[in-house]
Amino acid sequence: MPQREPALSERDPEGADRAPRPLGSTYRLQLNGLGFAGAADIVPFLADLGVETLYVSPIARARQGSGHGYDVVDPNVIDPALGGRAGYDGLLDTLGRHGMGLLIDIVPNHMAASVENVMFADVLRRGRRSPYAAVFDIAWDAADNAVVLPVLDAPLSVVLDAGRIRLLRSKAGSGYELGYDDLRLPLDPAEDVDIAADLADADDMKEPVARRQLELLLSHQHYRMVDWRSAAHAVNYRRFFDINDLIGVRQEDPEVFALTHQLVLELAADPRVVGVRVDHIDGLRDPAQYLVRLRDALDRATAGQRNRPVILVEKILEHDETLPAWPVEGTTGYEFAALMTGLLIDPAGAAAMAAAAARATGDDRSFRQRGVDAKRRMIDALFPARLGYVSTRITRAVPLGTPSRPNPADISVAVQELCAQLDVYRTYRRPGERLSVADRRRLEEAAAAARPELSDREGIALDQVMAVLRGSTDWGAIGWEAVAGWQQLTPAITAKGVEDTALYTPGTLLAAADVGSQPDRPAVTLEEFHAQMRRRFESSRLGLSALSTHDSKRSHDVRCRLAVLSELPDQWEVAVAALDERTQADAPDAADRRYLYETLVGTWPVDRPADDHYLSRVQDHLVKAAREAKRNSSWLQPDESYEAALQALAARVMSDSECRSRLEAVVAEIAVAGATNSLTSVLLRATAPGVPDIYQSDDLWLLAMVDPDNRRPFDLAHHVSALDACEAEDPRALLSSWRDGRVKQSVVRAALQARRRLRELFKEGRYLPITATGPAAKHVVSFARVDESATAIVVAPRLSWALARDRFPVGQEAWQETRLQLLSLAGRPFVDALTQTQHPASDTTIAVADVLSDLPVALLLSTT
Repeated sequence: MPQREPALSERDPEGADRAPRPLGSTYRLQLNGLGFAGAADIVPFLADLGVETLYVSPIARARQGSGHGYDVVDPNVIDPALGGRAGYDGLLDTLGRHGMGLLIDIVPNHMAASVENVMFADVLRRGRRSPYAAVFDIAWDAADNAVVLPVLDAPLSVVLDAGRIRLLRSKAGSGYELGYDDLRLPLDPAEDVDIAADLADADDMKEPVARRQLELLLSHQHYRMVDWRSAAHAVNYRRFFDINDLIGVRQEDPEVFALTHQLVLELAADPRVVGVRVDHIDGLRDPAQYLVRLRDALDRATAGQRNRPVILVEKILEHDETLPAWPVEGTTGYEFAALMTGLLIDPAGAAAMAAAAARATGDDRSFRQRGVDAKRRMIDALFPARLGYVSTRITRAVPLGTPSRPNPADISVAVQELCAQLDVYRTYRRPGERLSVADRRRLEEAAAAARPELSDREGIALDQVMAVLRGSTDWGAIGWEAVAGWQQLTPAITAKGVEDTALYTPGTLLAAADVGSQPDRPAVTLEEFHAQMRRRFESSRLGLSALSTHDSKRSHDVRCRLAVLSELPDQWEVAVAALDERTQADAPDAADRRYLYETLVGTWPVDRPADDHYLSRVQDHLVKAAREAKRNSSWLQPDESYEAALQALAARVMSDSECRSRLEAVVAEIAVAGATNSLTSVLLRATAPGVPDIYQSDDLWLLAMVDPDNRRPFDLAHHVSALDACEAEDPRALLSSWRDGRVKQSVVRAALQARRRLRELFKEGRYLPITATGPAAKHVVSFARVDESATAIVVAPRLSWALARDRFPVGQEAWQETRLQLLSLAGRPFVDALTQTQHPASDTTIAVADVLSDLPVALLLSTT
């Protein structure tokens, strides 16, 4: 157990007076299938686009064949599958030649529970004697000092009866290992050498003597193999959510931190590495202390340099939740994406769509209640062992002198309900410190919501649980162990219950059902948007402003298009009724039918036919969505017949001429407004406080569903040719050929290049909302960024279908006499960075129709 470390307020950080390394703007690439060499080939295009930082998926060695890089097997080796150190150095050199930096993704919370992981394999071989035993978060006492491995496809006795476990010579040539299908597991070298030698010569593992010897050999190992279906009840290590082959890492131990961060500290010493993105910060026992360690270690590694590396955390902030006072520059931007989508949603229409869905499905629950119900189910289905672990520690930590003796069963029920009712991912109490005001409020609100769901006895247990969570948390004491366990349990439950269940049956329009969103309150007013941007300017100028990430349920272009449905809910219901009339004989229920229709409308291609390849993508997504929703199928118990019916429904809808015509008519009605929404989004992302972050391929139209669909390969030739063609055409031509996406790419490029030229303006310039007056005032969002040497005025539409229907909102016909109130910004000439149009020194107001005469968005710049 590490000794007590200083409180955050006691720190004397090195390098705190240094400015962060500049990010400028970022472009996210998935390296798997691309590698460092492929990424290097893309760098010149990114530089031309105006990007300043390449932001990549994890680069540490991952499992063979990894599709994402988050299943790390060695955090201190650059992945040979990506090109190894030579490939990495080549990428860094290419970035340097183009004046760009690199943002690295690190994964401190977990590693692969695989024999490819040398540390984990040694723990399997030697158990608690292994020098790596302290690396992993294993409850050794819960399984008689063994690691429970959920790797079998049947109970152990059945597998043994079939003779499927055998003894093999190790690949190294000395000693033995266990074989189960393609899996190889190490044997403790200090145990049963003679038995192993005998079994190696056995011809039939089902023969009684060999079977008894094998059972004896298995009983002496430091692991227990069990059916993977029993993992939720049997596994005694902390998993990444419910993924059996990702095991939690004990970053709370300073020696573990030092062991697992050698590579990242070495790489960060190079000034071309601008910083790190920390994956799943909420999974760690003590996020604040981890980030203090990381900050201090990075500062020491870069001592003497002018700038310090940036730290960004993957953190989902719920409504009115703020980032704790951590030594970081900000988050990866889920909250910005949710805010941007909400700005494009009509509240009345969203409410009408939710009511229509409730009538059609018979399910009128709020999204919050859906989340609570789903979290309860996930605790029962996926986390009963972890719930038991936490409940036991809370029971032991109930203060002496409590009027009623704690009942373990009642404590467990109270903990479960408190987890379900907590409306954020976790609280952040630290050892020896009091609950923050925000955490106390969250806990009390969760307890108040939980109490009506509990019996009188369970209510008494809830009081005892709250006494522990609010009580003493001295370092190493049972109270801290209880609080720490609770705080690591709730993020997994929320992620699986909300992100991976409720968001797939939201009961409202799908545009509002994404990571960090508020489906119960999907729309964001202009006033709310400006208030959030002012707060962002004050507290998170270096946080990422993302629109899409690899975790998005659907890309931002899809959300932009689906948001338009909130402007015409009645017309949409007519279309849904017509589609249902053609498909009502098919098996899938109303909720899944509506999910399919919205998915098709949101992702229907505009630059090519909706062909068989597109249908296959949709069908694959429907299967994943059904399993995530866990209503008619699931990952644990897939209903292949229902899934086949879903896929058949998709095929029928696309092949039936009436259905297809109906869908194409809806897409034709809303696609231009959706494209307008996208142009608004990318311009605001580039100019609002924060660092604009572009997901791979999202400089052109990206109509993608959740991964793996959003991890499709980057088509460099297509993006380069589009960018080259942008040079030859004026904005009006690009707008008329909007279906090819070049108008979006042109806006992205012009805005990023303006940002690169005027770095200080967009980093430090004040944020000033601009008021609009006139008939379309509620349809324009405008603000200025101002510093001593330059001014930028941003003008963009929202809720544009009401303005122009299936045309772009440009010129007098759309905007009529709507004007912007420039006030102190008046009296200076501006140039539109997107169109190069000159706007001479103006009066105290300017007509929106003049500003938005060629494109539906404008970025007006004035420099002294």
